[in-house]
Parts: sequence; structure tokens; C-alpha cells
Amino acid sequence: MKRPAGAATSPSSLPSEFDAAIVETSPVSALGHLSTPRANRMLSRDWIWGEVPPGFKRVTDEFRRRLVVRQDLEERLPVEMFLDESDGGALSPFQGREPIRAVTLAAGETALIRTYHHGGIFRLFTRRTFFTWPPRPFRELAITEELRRRGIPTVTVCGACVEPVWGPFYRGWLATRRLDGADDLWTALTGGFVKEAGMENVWRAVADSVGRLHREGVYHTDLNLRNILVRREADGVKSYIIDFDRAVLFLRRVPPRLAERNLDRLLRSVCKLDPVRKYVSETDWNRFVAWYHGAG
Repeated sequence: MKRPAGAATSPSSLPSEFDAAIVETSPVSALGHLSTPRANRMLSRDWIWGEVPPGFKRVTDEFRRRLVVRQDLEERLPVEMFLDESDGGALSPFQGREPIRAVTLAAGETALIRTYHHGGIFRLFTRRTFFTWPPRPFRELAITEELRRRGIPTVTVCGACVEPVWGPFYRGWLATRRLDGADDLWTALTGGFVKEAGMENVWRAVADSVGRLHREGVYHTDLNLRNILVRREADGVKSYIIDFDRAVLFLRRVPPRLAERNLDRLLRSVCKLDPVRKYVSETDWNRFVAWYHGAG
């Protein structure tokens, strides 16, 4: 019997797809290109920096703090701007696990700086300290730039920074260019955006962006209403997807059951934030799923 769209999927039901993810993505770099065998890639510089996209520069200061920054922003986005969390910028309306800071880069241009925090049980013990290498901020920068190259609507990354804590442990930050006029999907659904733009137009735009994500071989591990942005543009509503630090890249299209698991994760986000389904009815969700499959 066919499982209804959006029904929960248990991790144990996905061994073949996750095995495929390991097989297909292990020889693929963060930029999605075939690389040399793993043994030949385990150089200290690779594991410290990861893949640095064209147009970005590596910077290391006297305290071994490392920065990957767009070459044209090196003077305006120094290491100190990432670290200064006391008065280093106003709070952005976009929120992750912690407040996101907004800093001015130039006249009319704003960057949002996000501090990396653990979720789940790790948050109780390690909070903002990480030990995965290459560092998660550098990995997310490289993946996001590759997705932009593939034509997936997402934000522009300005830079990423890591500060050593002790041994292999570090803290990290990511700076992205603010997408003016955009709301996260939950804010759009509960505020005036949907009334102005239309519920159908919003969900069609989201279906198009998620469908494109999967067609381009990108599995988002934490798709939810907070990391999908929408805004009105000249040709209608457009949807952008963000937060790719744990994304899995495939050489081909995302396997169908993993793609469905992404939809399941998005539905859980709907049910968590809107348990009485006041803003996203079952009809709204079913139409979104239909548009998603139609876009594929």
C-alpha cells in the first residue's frame, strides 16, 4: 500500500538510500566535483580549510583564527566582526537557535552573522564548541556556493570564520548577505505576506524550490519552515532555501525515499509550529505536495 505523502518515515526504513548517499557522495568534494581518492586528499590543509570556492580568500591571524571571505569583502568583513557579539550589530528578525546579528558592510548592504550552536542533546554539553573537520562553517560556505552555481535559489555567502578553543575544538560563524524583503516561511504564513501574495503563490514557489533542490541532487537534512525564505519579486513570489551545513550532495537526483523524507521533515515542522493547523491546513499541504511532484 502506498504511504500517504508527508507520513512519518523512520530512519530504519532507509538503509539503501543512506548507503547510496555514502557510496555516491564519498568521492565527491564539497563543490560537487570528482576528486582524487580519499587517501590522497587527507592533507592537513584540506582538513583545515576544506574546499575554498573561487573568488574567496583564506586568512589566518596571529591567534590562529581562520577566515574564508569573498575577496571583495576582505577589508569590510574582518575576523573581529565575527567575534564581537556584544555590540557587533543589531539583531536580525531572522532567528536560528540563537539570535542572528546584522552588520553593515557598505551603504545599503547588510550581512547576517550566524553563530553555530549544537542542537539536541549535544547542546547541553558542547553548546557552541565543535570538533568536526573541515570546520562546519567552511563546509557550508563551499556547499552554498556550489548550489548557487547549480542555479538553486539561496543566499549569497560573504564569509565564514572559526576560532580555536582547545586542541581540535573550535567555535564558528557564517556571514551571508541579507535578502532584502524576504521573510522565513513561518513568518510569511502567520503575517501579512500570505494575504498580499496569496497562499497558492507562496506554496507553489516553495514547491518549485524544493523540487529543484532534489533534482540537483541536494538532500537537506533539516528542511523546516524557518530555513525557507520567500519574497515578492518582479515575476512573482520566489522561494529561497538556506542552512546547508549538513547537506548531502548526490551525483544525480536525490533518491525518491530520501526526497520524501525531506517532505516528512517539513511536515513535522508544520505540525510543531502550527499544531491546530490554523495557518497550514491539510488541504494546503496536500496541494503543496501535488505541486512539488508536478514540478519534478
